[in-house]
Amino acid sequence: MLGVVVNNKPELLARVGKHNVIDQGFGVSCGKQSSMALKAFWSHTNASLVDEGIDEIKGFSPDISHQSYAITYEQYLEFLAMTREIHLAQLERYKERKLPSADYKALTYPQKGVYLLRNGIKCFTPTKEESGKVTFEYKQITTLEQKDDAHDKQLQKDIISGANVIKVSNTCRTTARALLNYTLHYSPNVPAFFAIGLDYKTKLVDGKPTANTFYILPQPPSCFKVNPTQMKVLKELYKKLEDLPKNHPASDATRKKFDELKHIYRDIAGEPKLQLTVLLDKITTHRLTNNPLFNIRRGQGLISKFAGMLVIKTGTQQAYDRMEKAVRQEIKRVEKVNTVVSKSADPDELQSDGNSPPHPMT
Repeated sequence: MLGVVVNNKPELLARVGKHNVIDQGFGVSCGKQSSMALKAFWSHTNASLVDEGIDEIKGFSPDISHQSYAITYEQYLEFLAMTREIHLAQLERYKERKLPSADYKALTYPQKGVYLLRNGIKCFTPTKEESGKVTFEYKQITTLEQKDDAHDKQLQKDIISGANVIKVSNTCRTTARALLNYTLHYSPNVPAFFAIGLDYKTKLVDGKPTANTFYILPQPPSCFKVNPTQMKVLKELYKKLEDLPKNHPASDATRKKFDELKHIYRDIAGEPKLQLTVLLDKITTHRLTNNPLFNIRRGQGLISKFAGMLVIKTGTQQAYDRMEKAVRQEIKRVEKVNTVVSKSADPDELQSDGNSPPHPMT
C-alpha cells in the first residue's frame, strides 16, 4: 500500500498484491488447496500482480501488522513505473489464455485470475504539475508515461520475473519486499518469511489504516552523509523510533514521543556538518523542552510501576543520556587533541638547530 497523510489521516494512492489464483490448478476445495501447496513447495505456482482496490472494502475492519516508511514524490513515480512494467509483462505472458463470455461469478478461479489481470491496475497517477502542485487522477497504470530511470535494469528484470511465480523461496512477501526496497532505495528490516508478522499493529477500516495506530518511519541513518558523532545520535534516535510504536501504539504519549523524536531526527539529519557544540545544544534543549513528556511511563504493569518507584529513567530519557554522553565525550576528545596541537605549535617550545632562531609553525 502506498499513500499520503492528509489532515493526520492516511489516504491510499495504490494497493497491489501477488496472487496465484491465475494458476490453472487453483481452487478452494481441500484437494485443490493441498495440490497448490505441494506445487509451491516442490516447484512453483503461476502468479500475477493484481489491483487489490483502494476503497472497495467497506465495513470490514481486520487487525493487521505493518511497517511503513516515508517516500518522496519521485519515489512514488518510480513505484508506479515498476508496477506498470510488471503488469505489462504479465499481460503479455498470459495473452493466450482464453476467457469465455460469461458473468464473472460463472468463471473458474483460474479464469477469474486472468480477468483480474486484464481488468488492470488502477492507481492515483499524476496528470498535471503546475506551480509546485500536482494533480492526481485515479486511472489505469498503463496510461502512465514510460520514462527512463537510473535503476539497475537487471534488478528490474528480476522483480518482474519474481512477480510471475509463488514458491517457498518466492512468496507474496518476497515481491512486496522487492517493490518496497526498489522504491525506498534501501533495504529496511522487513522479515522475508510471510508467516512472520511485521513490527506494528493497526486496524484497516474501509481498507485504510487507522490514524492513531499508524506510524511512518523516516529514512534510516544510512541514507545520510553526516559526521561520525551525528551518525551515533541518528542511530540512537532511529532505534527509539523503531521501538516506540511496538508497545501501546494507541497511547497519546506514544504518538507525542514518536512525533517529537521524529522532529529532532529530521532536524539533525538535515545538517550534514553539524558542529558538536550545536549538536549537543539541540539535544539538551529538545530534552529540556520535552522533559514532562519523556518522563511519562506508558506501561501500567507492575514492572513499570516498580521502575517508577525506584526512579529508573524511562527508555526515552536513557536514550537521551546516551546521546549526550557520546557528544560530550567527542567534544572532550577534540579539545584534548587541539590542546596537544596547540602546544606542539608553540614557538618557545620548538627546538633550534643552533644556527638560527626557531621558526613558528604555520
